[in-house]
Amino acid sequence: MAITGILYHFVAMISAYPSLCPRPFEYDKSHVVSSDGVTIAVRRWGNRRGPPIIFVHGFAQSGLAFIRQVRDVRLAEKYHLITYDLRGHGASDKPLDRDAYHDNRLWAYDLRAVAASIGAVRPILVAWSFGGRVVWDYLKEYGDESLAGAQLVGSSWRRSSEWTSAASAASLPLMLEDDLSTNIAGTIAFLSSCFATPPSPEEFAQMLAYNMTQPPSVRRLIVGRPQQPHDFIASLSLPLAFIVGEKDRHCDPRASRASAEHIRGATFLELPDVGHSPFYEDAPAFNAQLLSFAERVFPRG
Repeated sequence: MAITGILYHFVAMISAYPSLCPRPFEYDKSHVVSSDGVTIAVRRWGNRRGPPIIFVHGFAQSGLAFIRQVRDVRLAEKYHLITYDLRGHGASDKPLDRDAYHDNRLWAYDLRAVAASIGAVRPILVAWSFGGRVVWDYLKEYGDESLAGAQLVGSSWRRSSEWTSAASAASLPLMLEDDLSTNIAGTIAFLSSCFATPPSPEEFAQMLAYNMTQPPSVRRLIVGRPQQPHDFIASLSLPLAFIVGEKDRHCDPRASRASAEHIRGATFLELPDVGHSPFYEDAPAFNAQLLSFAERVFPRG
C-alpha cells in the first residue's frame, strides 16, 4: 500500500473510532539548558536506580524513535533509560543560527548536560545514524573514560564513494524545501526508506508527526555540519559495538563493518532482513544484544 494510502487509512480509522487514538507515551520529562542557552528536552524511563543507558536519535527524528527499547520490560526493570531530542529536533530548541549546529562541541555539551541533569555517570550510549556523530563528538571532547560503552546503530565513521546512500540523495533535497507538500513528500520518502518492512499505519503516522516538528529552515542549517576528525578513534579502548541491518539503505553494512575493524576490540553485528532501523524492525533481537552488552560492560553490584 502506498504511504499516502496508509495515512488515509489511519486517519479514517481514528476518525471512525476515536477510542483507537494512541495514548500518549508515559515518561518523566524535563528540560536542561546547554552551554549556549539552547534548551534540550529529556525523557526518562525504566529503573531510575539502574545503570544509565542514553539513546541518541538520528537526523529529523526524536528520542521517541526508541519506544521499543524504553518499553521493553527486561530493559526497563534493570536500567535507567534516557532519551532526549537533539538540538534542532523534536521538543528541543531550534535556533536559526548556523553556528548552533556547525560547532561540533555543542552536540557533546548537550549530551553532557543531559547526563549531568539526571546524575548519569559513565552511561552506555546507543546512537542511531546521525546520532553516531554525536558519540564521536562526545568522545573527542571527554574521552572514552567518560562512557561505559557505546553502540553505533546504522552508523559508521568510514566514508567511501561506493557507500553513498542513494536513498538519502533522493529524499533529502525534498526535505529541505519550504513548500509544505514537497517537504511532507520528502519526509515520507525518507521515513519509508528507513525500513525494510514498513511500520503499521499508526506507527508510521507517529513517526511522521515527530519528523515534521523539524522545519526545513533548521534542516538546511544542520546539513553539511563538519565531520569530526577521526584521528583519535583508533586509540579508543571502551567497549564499542556496530550494529547494522542487512538491508540498510542509508548506512552500507560494509562501512559499518570497516569501522568496527579499525577499532581495537569493537564488535560488528548485522541483523538479517531489516533496514536502517534494526532497533525497531527487530526489537527482540536488538534488545537481547543490548541487554547482553550492558551486562558485560556495567560493573556488577
